[in-house]
Amino acid sequence: MNIIAADVGGTKTRIVVANTNAPDDVLYEARYSSGDFDSFEPLLHAFIKDSGCDNSQLAALSLALPGVVNGADARLTNLPWTLSKKVLQDEFGVEQIHFMNDFQASALGIAHLKTQDLVSLNQGVHEKEATRVAVGAGTGLGVSWMLSDGAKTRAWSTEGGHVDFAPVDEQQIELLKFLIKRHGHVSYERLLSGDGLVALYEFCSGNERAEIDAAWVHAEAEHNEAASRAMSMFVRIYGAFVGNMALLFKPQGGIYITGGIAAKIISWMKSDDFISAYLNKGRMRALAEQTSVYLVINERVGVIGAIAEAVKQAGRK
Repeated sequence: MNIIAADVGGTKTRIVVANTNAPDDVLYEARYSSGDFDSFEPLLHAFIKDSGCDNSQLAALSLALPGVVNGADARLTNLPWTLSKKVLQDEFGVEQIHFMNDFQASALGIAHLKTQDLVSLNQGVHEKEATRVAVGAGTGLGVSWMLSDGAKTRAWSTEGGHVDFAPVDEQQIELLKFLIKRHGHVSYERLLSGDGLVALYEFCSGNERAEIDAAWVHAEAEHNEAASRAMSMFVRIYGAFVGNMALLFKPQGGIYITGGIAAKIISWMKSDDFISAYLNKGRMRALAEQTSVYLVINERVGVIGAIAEAVKQAGRK
């Protein structure tokens, strides 16, 4: 019997089929542009056709989704899709279906990573059977946490990326005023997503209608002063946010930075700008120092977590 697991993103969806008895041996894997499909069902049909997967041999379907998951249904945050377990069961004939938040899947996937999948940003105390936190910026900003007691690993999703942005200096106060005029409410996601990096460039350059994307800002940072200042602000805000997660969860198992942006800007994430902002917690600096922070460079971490959950669901059949 087979399982299908997918890490659905606002931009890209990674989807795999594997055998339930050897889930690490992926039979077929593909990435699709999420925006090419009106809903998830046509994407799954395309994958089944491309992979040659037999529906009758499908034991479970596990989906990591970027949004709020409520039991049998899910409405995605940065993608105009609504998913229903019943619709999927009726259309594809698979009984065991599991929905989870995409960062809940990332947290589960962390348990299966290897040393070469990680870059250490702050080496603190590390305990295996302790709380771990997954944080990551891409199309949006996600936060999840997991707890492992050796026999069982569980993960919980949050909407922590939408908490209020808290400026830490005069420049960031001006940035907040700039974004309040644009959005009203300003969350960390407004700043730490791909669109946030563009907004930071617009703030630094004074060009409020820049026809650019996050990749352009990163590429131009070597010789464009406004782009360089935007990148510096981005990682300082990111560092402060990760430091907030250290104080909130006290994760002795570490904080793991995933998402589509950080792994593409490793040198910036390893800079003094990031780590000094992360540690800048006043009387709680020692707690931040003691918390290990890792950058995840394996972009498959979400689908790895979804595979693990699919195997669990298949075992219930």
